[in-house]
Amino acid sequence: MSGERPMLKIRLLSDADETDLSVLLVSTFGQANELMLVRALRQAQRTALELVAVGEDGLVGYICLSRLDAPEGWLALAPVCVRNEDQRKGIGSQLVTYALDQARQRHFAAVVVVGDKNFYSRHGFVFQGPAQLTSPYPSEFTGLFPIRPDTAKAQLTLVYPEPFDTV
Repeated sequence: MSGERPMLKIRLLSDADETDLSVLLVSTFGQANELMLVRALRQAQRTALELVAVGEDGLVGYICLSRLDAPEGWLALAPVCVRNEDQRKGIGSQLVTYALDQARQRHFAAVVVVGDKNFYSRHGFVFQGPAQLTSPYPSEFTGLFPIRPDTAKAQLTLVYPEPFDTV
Protein backbone atom coordinates (compact mmCIF):
# COMPACT_ATOMS: atom_id res chain seq x y z
CA MET A 1 0.00 0.00 0.00
CA SER A 2 1.22 3.49 -0.81
CA GLY A 3 2.39 5.66 2.07
CA GLU A 4 2.87 2.71 4.41
CA ARG A 5 6.05 2.64 6.47
CA PRO A 6 8.23 -0.35 5.66
CA MET A 7 8.79 -2.95 8.38
CA LEU A 8 12.27 -2.24 9.74
CA LYS A 9 14.63 -3.59 12.29
CA ILE A 10 17.49 -1.34 13.39
CA ARG A 11 20.42 -3.20 14.88
CA LEU A 12 24.18 -3.14 15.25
CA LEU A 13 26.18 -3.88 12.13
CA SER A 14 27.51 -7.44 12.03
CA ASP A 15 30.39 -9.01 10.12
CA ALA A 16 27.82 -10.83 7.96
CA ASP A 17 26.59 -7.42 6.68
CA GLU A 18 29.91 -6.39 5.11
CA THR A 19 29.17 -7.29 1.48
CA ASP A 20 25.66 -5.81 1.57
CA LEU A 21 27.00 -2.68 3.29
CA SER A 22 29.65 -2.22 0.60
CA VAL A 23 27.00 -2.45 -2.12
CA LEU A 24 24.69 -0.09 -0.22
CA LEU A 25 27.33 2.61 0.32
CA VAL A 26 28.68 2.54 -3.24
CA SER A 27 25.26 2.41 -4.91
CA THR A 28 23.74 5.11 -2.70
CA PHE A 29 26.60 7.60 -3.04
CA GLY A 30 27.54 6.66 -6.61
CA GLN A 31 31.22 6.17 -5.71
CA ALA A 32 33.39 4.45 -3.08
CA ASN A 33 34.52 7.41 -0.91
CA GLU A 34 32.10 6.69 1.95
CA LEU A 35 32.99 2.99 1.92
CA MET A 36 36.68 3.91 2.12
CA LEU A 37 35.90 6.37 4.95
CA VAL A 38 34.08 3.71 6.99
CA ARG A 39 36.87 1.20 6.49
CA ALA A 40 39.54 3.77 7.43
CA LEU A 41 37.59 4.82 10.54
CA ARG A 42 37.36 1.19 11.62
CA GLN A 43 41.05 0.59 10.99
CA ALA A 44 41.88 3.69 13.06
CA GLN A 45 39.51 2.38 15.77
CA ARG A 46 37.47 5.61 15.66
CA THR A 47 33.99 4.13 15.10
CA ALA A 48 31.78 4.35 18.17
CA LEU A 49 28.58 2.91 16.72
CA GLU A 50 27.53 1.41 13.39
CA LEU A 51 23.87 0.62 12.86
CA VAL A 52 21.91 -0.87 9.98
CA ALA A 53 18.25 -0.77 9.03
CA VAL A 54 17.06 -4.13 7.74
CA GLY A 55 13.86 -4.44 5.74
CA GLU A 56 11.98 -7.42 4.40
CA ASP A 57 14.41 -7.70 1.49
CA GLY A 58 17.69 -7.01 3.28
CA LEU A 59 19.86 -4.06 4.23
CA VAL A 60 18.19 -0.72 3.43
CA GLY A 61 20.11 1.79 5.56
CA TYR A 62 23.27 2.49 7.50
CA ILE A 63 24.57 5.09 9.96
CA CYS A 64 27.97 5.56 11.58
CA LEU A 65 28.94 7.58 14.64
CA SER A 66 32.69 8.06 14.98
CA ARG A 67 34.78 9.52 17.78
CA LEU A 68 36.22 12.97 17.22
CA ASP A 69 39.87 13.37 18.21
CA ALA A 70 38.78 16.49 20.13
CA PRO A 71 36.86 17.34 22.15
CA GLU A 72 36.83 14.14 24.18
CA GLY A 73 33.48 12.34 24.20
CA TRP A 74 32.13 14.03 21.07
CA LEU A 75 30.94 12.08 18.02
CA ALA A 76 30.60 12.82 14.31
CA LEU A 77 27.59 11.46 12.43
CA ALA A 78 28.85 10.32 9.03
CA PRO A 79 27.96 8.69 6.82
CA VAL A 80 24.27 7.94 6.85
CA CYS A 81 22.54 6.45 3.85
CA VAL A 82 19.34 4.79 2.71
CA ARG A 83 19.04 2.58 -0.35
CA ASN A 84 17.99 4.73 -3.31
CA GLU A 85 14.63 3.02 -3.87
CA ASP A 86 13.78 3.32 -0.16
CA GLN A 87 14.51 7.03 0.30
CA ARG A 88 11.78 9.42 1.46
CA LYS A 89 10.10 6.71 3.55
CA GLY A 90 11.38 7.86 6.96
CA ILE A 91 14.17 5.28 7.19
CA GLY A 92 16.94 7.88 7.48
CA SER A 93 15.01 9.66 10.21
CA GLN A 94 14.55 6.42 12.13
CA LEU A 95 18.29 5.69 11.87
CA VAL A 96 19.26 9.18 13.06
CA THR A 97 16.79 9.10 15.97
CA TYR A 98 17.95 5.65 17.07
CA ALA A 99 21.65 6.53 16.75
CA LEU A 100 21.23 9.73 18.80
CA ASP A 101 19.36 7.81 21.48
CA GLN A 102 22.19 5.25 21.60
CA ALA A 103 24.76 8.07 21.90
CA ARG A 104 22.78 9.50 24.83
CA GLN A 105 22.48 6.11 26.54
CA ARG A 106 26.23 5.54 26.14
CA HIS A 107 26.92 8.89 27.83
CA PHE A 108 28.67 10.69 24.99
CA ALA A 109 28.83 14.48 25.33
CA ALA A 110 27.55 15.62 21.92
CA VAL A 111 27.14 14.68 18.27
CA VAL A 112 28.06 16.88 15.32
CA VAL A 113 26.97 16.52 11.73
CA VAL A 114 27.82 18.24 8.47
CA GLY A 115 24.72 18.15 6.34
CA ASP A 116 21.28 19.37 5.39
CA LYS A 117 20.08 21.88 7.99
CA ASN A 118 16.41 21.20 7.22
CA PHE A 119 16.72 17.44 7.74
CA TYR A 120 18.98 17.41 10.80
CA SER A 121 17.20 20.30 12.58
CA ARG A 122 14.14 18.06 12.80
CA HIS A 123 16.22 15.68 14.91
CA GLY A 124 17.44 18.26 17.41
CA PHE A 125 20.64 19.46 15.74
CA VAL A 126 21.28 23.18 16.15
CA PHE A 127 22.94 25.09 13.32
CA GLN A 128 24.62 28.43 14.04
CA GLY A 129 23.25 28.41 17.59
CA PRO A 130 24.88 29.58 20.81
CA ALA A 131 27.77 27.10 20.53
CA GLN A 132 30.82 28.47 18.72
CA LEU A 133 32.46 25.56 16.98
CA THR A 134 35.54 25.89 14.83
CA SER A 135 35.45 23.16 12.21
CA PRO A 136 37.33 22.21 9.06
CA TYR A 137 33.89 22.16 7.39
CA PRO A 138 31.59 25.11 6.59
CA SER A 139 29.94 26.39 9.77
CA GLU A 140 26.56 26.91 8.07
CA PHE A 141 26.37 23.14 7.47
CA THR A 142 27.74 22.06 10.86
CA GLY A 143 25.05 21.03 13.32
CA LEU A 144 25.36 20.25 17.03
CA PHE A 145 23.25 17.79 18.99
CA PRO A 146 24.14 18.56 22.62
CA ILE A 147 23.75 15.65 25.00
CA ARG A 148 25.50 17.07 28.07
CA PRO A 149 24.09 20.50 28.97
CA ASP A 150 27.52 22.18 28.94
CA THR A 151 27.98 21.35 25.24
CA ALA A 152 25.10 23.56 24.07
CA LYS A 153 27.18 26.73 24.50
CA ALA A 154 30.63 25.25 23.91
CA GLN A 155 33.39 27.32 22.35
CA LEU A 156 35.90 24.89 20.93
CA THR A 157 37.59 23.40 17.91
CA LEU A 158 36.35 20.16 16.37
CA VAL A 159 39.18 17.81 15.42
CA TYR A 160 38.02 15.01 13.14
CA PRO A 161 39.93 11.72 12.94
CA GLU A 162 42.54 11.50 10.18
CA PRO A 163 40.38 9.33 7.85
CA PHE A 164 38.11 12.34 7.24
CA ASP A 165 41.10 14.18 5.77
CA THR A 166 42.24 11.43 3.44
CA VAL A 167 39.00 10.13 1.96
